[in-house]
Amino acid sequence: MRMNTPRAFWLAFFLTLAVVVPLLGSFALWSVWQQADQALRAAQSTSGLRIQVPTGENTFTMLAVVAGEEPAFVLVRPDAAGGELAVWTVPADSVVRTASGSYTTLRDCYTDAGPGRAAEALAGTLGIEVRYYLAATRQGWGTIGDGLGQVRVNLDGVVAADSLARAGLADDPVAQLAPAKLDELLEKLGCESPESDGVRAAVWLAAARQKAEQLPTVLPDGIRAAGGLLTNMTALDINTLAQTLEFWVNGQGEVDGGVLPGEWNARDGRYEFTDETLTFAAERLGAADAGTGESGESRPRE
Repeated sequence: MRMNTPRAFWLAFFLTLAVVVPLLGSFALWSVWQQADQALRAAQSTSGLRIQVPTGENTFTMLAVVAGEEPAFVLVRPDAAGGELAVWTVPADSVVRTASGSYTTLRDCYTDAGPGRAAEALAGTLGIEVRYYLAATRQGWGTIGDGLGQVRVNLDGVVAADSLARAGLADDPVAQLAPAKLDELLEKLGCESPESDGVRAAVWLAAARQKAEQLPTVLPDGIRAAGGLLTNMTALDINTLAQTLEFWVNGQGEVDGGVLPGEWNARDGRYEFTDETLTFAAERLGAADAGTGESGESRPRE
């Protein structure tokens, strides 16, 4: 008995589907398996490569101290994740609050109790966290900065005209010097704090901008080579500094800094932090964690 044409057609059609669909499904599953296998092989081939990215360890504030009868203080904050290196000089006659609650100058705190206590008092006064401190003589800082070479520093607007004239820079206020020779420049200028702090900041900032690629090797190597340091930095911490600066350089980070804002009290010869200083420090130097108890406190007005 012959099948009618429509019935024969549909029967053939469904028989074809019964054969083709499993084949197509098998092909699709095979393709997915191939892609997954390739992805797995690629992952396995790169599993031995460690991709380094900045962590919280690569953002910190440290206090650098130039030791001597006339000490100088600089807050340095490399922020690898934020892409910034900040350098803020702190006048030696800045008023700080000690752990006992008394007020003194940063200079006297350092002279009486050393760089660790000075860093602690400054951190507590500003309400920031200072992770490291590093004090070295002028000769020691010369060793640390050795290898950076000379930098060009524009002192226009940084010091008064008579200071530029004393240093022979009246016609051209751009000085060229190695950072290790900073104190010789200050002696020629004959300026005092807080003007001298502005010069120190300008030289450090010029070195950071003009010698950025050298910093990750020159500074850590210099710290390792310098003798007579007073610091809480371990060998691992110095490696962290090198890594942090490397992250900053590779990210083409920015440089910022100057003299830490405050008010000069000419009557007492003191540099006083204000409420604006505390706000500035919290924003630019990293506010201390709530658990540290360092909320920041400007000196009460008399």
